[in-house]
Amino acid sequence: MRRVFGEASVNDDQTIGVVGASARAAVHSLLRAGFKAWAVDLFGDRDLAMVAPCAVCPLEDYPDALPKLAKQFPTGPVMYTGGLENHPRIVAELAETRKLWGESPTVLEAVRDPFRLFPLLATAGFRVPAIVPRGLPCPVTGRWLRKPIRSGGGLGIRFAMPDEPASPDHIFQEFIDGLPMSAAYGGTTLLGVSEQLVGEPWLHAKPFLYCGSIGSPNVPLDIFKRRATVVLDLGVRGFWNLDFILRDGQAVPVESNPRYPASVEVFEHGFGCGVFQQWLTTRQTIVGKAIYYAPRSLVFPDAGPWDADLITPFDPWRLPAFADIPAAGSVIPAGQPVITLLVSGSSPTECRERLQSRAKELDLLLAGRSP
Repeated sequence: MRRVFGEASVNDDQTIGVVGASARAAVHSLLRAGFKAWAVDLFGDRDLAMVAPCAVCPLEDYPDALPKLAKQFPTGPVMYTGGLENHPRIVAELAETRKLWGESPTVLEAVRDPFRLFPLLATAGFRVPAIVPRGLPCPVTGRWLRKPIRSGGGLGIRFAMPDEPASPDHIFQEFIDGLPMSAAYGGTTLLGVSEQLVGEPWLHAKPFLYCGSIGSPNVPLDIFKRRATVVLDLGVRGFWNLDFILRDGQAVPVESNPRYPASVEVFEHGFGCGVFQQWLTTRQTIVGKAIYYAPRSLVFPDAGPWDADLITPFDPWRLPAFADIPAAGSVIPAGQPVITLLVSGSSPTECRERLQSRAKELDLLLAGRSP
């Protein structure tokens, strides 16, 4: 039997489904804990298809087609990854026929509402960004973000214009300058704190777009152990994260995502233990991941340095150099994710430098690969 945050123990041989925009990292986490898995996501990358049955959801049908595509797989629990926290209707549909490993639609609505989340965090002692009341235009002074209410991974966020009219699908949130970071949790257990790579030009990511995580041991963790778990008052019981800006030594929360965090594999490889088991850290290596985005529309090569990760017998505890590997010949539009890079190092700075070096190698390799 194994312990899962927010869930009862299940048999080791239980098959767990993973659905969302990208499923590979969560599937690998499940395999590290000894589970079997299947997946439905947007990519069906080779390193996912090698280890789990999977189906691809066409982008134009995402996320509405996910529940139907999931029906082809064995009965059993299903968990969701990044992006679906913004689609409680889809989560509710998945929960109609399967046990849900994740928060209910009601909890998603509560946590993803900054008008409910920020006052709760403020009562716990955090400074929180100001939010313009619904229906009012953007202030003419200060720096403000225009954020989609259903934002995910930084998509659609931009600076707001002074006196910009209100939109029913967006909020105006105070811009906080500083170092983007994230604290990941399993229930009340703090799994780790990571530096977030956001809008990095060397990864060809658009401004505010999430493009990676680097484990960080240099943050006062007591802030999060004592105060951030107030989020659980909104009903969260499973995995969740709190994104924040580190400014002048102070953590300023900007968003919470009640689902499996993208940084989990950074902590699992760095600490040598799995989040679907008892979280007992045995070591600490700094691990970083970065998502390389297409600088222009390109065709993914037939061969490259990622081949070593494809031909090496799969071991969920081996840190690959490349992950989320597309099929050879895939046409990848400009601005879309191409591949994930993973490194380890003695410090966050060393990890960042290694990731930057790897990204430069990809720039050279993919030059002239336009379709």
